[in-house]
Amino acid sequence: MLFLVYREYKKRIYTLSREHVIELFTEYLESMGELAWQVEEEGDWEDAAKSARERAFQLLRRLLDTGWLNLEPESDYTFRISIPDYAIVILEAMNKIRTGYRVEFKGRILSIYQNLTGSEWFSYIALQQAYESTRELIDGLKSLNHSIKNYTEKLLETEDVRAILSQIFDEYQTKVLGAQYYRLKTSEHISKYRIGILKRIREWNSNRAEIVNQAGIMVQEKRAPDRVTAENMLYEWVEYIESSFGQEMDRLLGEIDRRNARYARSAADRLRFKLHQGRGAGQHIFTVLAYLGQLAKGSGEKSLAPEEVARSIALFPQTVVDSQSLRKPPAARQAHNPQLLRVFSVPDEIRREKLFQFGSRVAEEVTVEQINNYVDSLLDEQDVCPLERVPLENRNQWVKLIYIILYSQSPGAGYRLEGKRGETVAIKGGTVEVPNLVIKRKEKKS
Repeated sequence: MLFLVYREYKKRIYTLSREHVIELFTEYLESMGELAWQVEEEGDWEDAAKSARERAFQLLRRLLDTGWLNLEPESDYTFRISIPDYAIVILEAMNKIRTGYRVEFKGRILSIYQNLTGSEWFSYIALQQAYESTRELIDGLKSLNHSIKNYTEKLLETEDVRAILSQIFDEYQTKVLGAQYYRLKTSEHISKYRIGILKRIREWNSNRAEIVNQAGIMVQEKRAPDRVTAENMLYEWVEYIESSFGQEMDRLLGEIDRRNARYARSAADRLRFKLHQGRGAGQHIFTVLAYLGQLAKGSGEKSLAPEEVARSIALFPQTVVDSQSLRKPPAARQAHNPQLLRVFSVPDEIRREKLFQFGSRVAEEVTVEQINNYVDSLLDEQDVCPLERVPLENRNQWVKLIYIILYSQSPGAGYRLEGKRGETVAIKGGTVEVPNLVIKRKEKKS
């Protein structure tokens, strides 16, 4: 009854008329027939109602007395029915459980991305909505993770082959995973939105002045009691979104994938076991022996068995492993018996020689800082220098050119290489070719 009112209430903007609710209850009770009367007999009713409409009034009065519904009088002496705020929260949760509600992952991620990249993204309202959507997304993925575990346990308890197939295709694929999770892992992968979300969140985290400004707005709009509390709330939202899209999401999705693979293996093993149960070699031999027993009773034990039976049981001689075979038979694992090792002292002469060799190798290593200093000396006051202008007169300069190219992708490099990859330019009269790239100084972050 409550869900009848709840569904109608969601369709209306404000309230429902009492007469409309009575008609809903009456129609439902008439459709239930004798089953509705059984509920009345088992319940503690004030008076036994004779008609469905009278019982509908009794049900409405019971819901009003228990606080599930409110009765509001109107100026025209009619009454309207409304649902209190606390009842709406309870009914919403119960309705999600009853209908098997699942979070739409694609919609949640898109909502987070739009809140953080829209024109009004640097406002506490957009950040709060992104935070709430992130919590719903994480909770939905956690729920999906636990659902897969529960379905795996349920699968192992299922005995009938048809019930196993129904659970796999009708329940698990449709209700648990569904197309939305596969879209989340393929065409609508989280990496499509992750970079934009993390970029905005890090801008939030680094802009102290704007956080103080938004905290002041929250205090003015009575969303927080004081500025310190508001700032803590903003930083908490930022930290939660960043951690969720940084590492938490990958760990959670990885766990879901592992449990999904485990469910698939369990389903295949369960089906294989049920389909072959009673049809193995033992059952096959039992059937043949029972047939031979019937023949022995009818024709005598000395009669030859039919040729088909001889072919049904394939008997072949067993041989031992040849002693000359390259494959050795498996042996039992021997217990480990640790022995003391002798410690040899290293002469000082050899120690000094090894240390000298190690120091020489370290001295020959070229670091990113050394290449940055070399590039700075090449650029001097300029910001751009083509590779073809880099001096290549000796072995050391050639080595540094190689390191310039190798370290250009390093985060610690103070320069970058620009140009079309794959093209070369000839130098030294056409005897040598180097990449047709340009060294450009990186802009220093303030």
